[in-house]
Amino acid sequence: MSQPERISVRLLRQRATPADGVTTVRVDLAAFFAMVAQVGRDPALLLLTIRALRQRGGHRMRLDDLTWIMRAGARDVRRWLDRLAAGGHLVYDATDGTVDIELPEPTPPTWTDLNPPHIPLRYELPTHWFIHVLPRLGRATFVTYLYLLRRDGLSAPATLVHALLAKDAAVGTTLHARWHLRRLRRYGLVAPDRATGALVVLDPPPLTPAARRWLRRQRMTGVTLQRLLLVLVAVAAALLAALLLARAAPGA
Repeated sequence: MSQPERISVRLLRQRATPADGVTTVRVDLAAFFAMVAQVGRDPALLLLTIRALRQRGGHRMRLDDLTWIMRAGARDVRRWLDRLAAGGHLVYDATDGTVDIELPEPTPPTWTDLNPPHIPLRYELPTHWFIHVLPRLGRATFVTYLYLLRRDGLSAPATLVHALLAKDAAVGTTLHARWHLRRLRRYGLVAPDRATGALVVLDPPPLTPAARRWLRRQRMTGVTLQRLLLVLVAVAAALLAALLLARAAPGA
């Protein structure tokens, strides 16, 4: 005997159209560079990257995600997390390849004559910059880019002193600062203004197919392949040096 067909009733609710737009993270760049001076460039950038990833995918992330984006080893990332935790900037627990992170709410600055608060420079940074741009530029060049945003924004010509850039962005010497600026020009992130000759800060251009393939390889291999290549190069250089010394030895 056939069973009667079950008929269900579903009540539809009115729902608004999902908002379009790019996922962003709000950043106070003045506070970011104050943190660079306090805890170091790489730990400060790691915290900013964590905030961007949390905005994209929630509160739980894999340690491997941080290593390939920051182009650093797991030991380096853990050391930077320890430095941030010691400074009270986050609380974290790492188990089984995952990292649970809590970010304490920042205390509002209070005015004092000895240490006046900075003027907030808030920017809505697209979170895809941290997975599309940061891994390709590297940490120091990406922080240089953020420094230019802090100075002049996206449209004004950038007027900067290389010595201050090297000091505030913690990228080394003025020669390092010039090198990072050249890399930004090569990646299309800064360009000379035809009218004034100064640098203009630009949005990152769309990814090319080659750049997407490179990012996919980075996601799969992380820094393991890079370190293996460095070890092979070091071994080859040591063997070559030993061979040259053997040939140059008396009686060879």
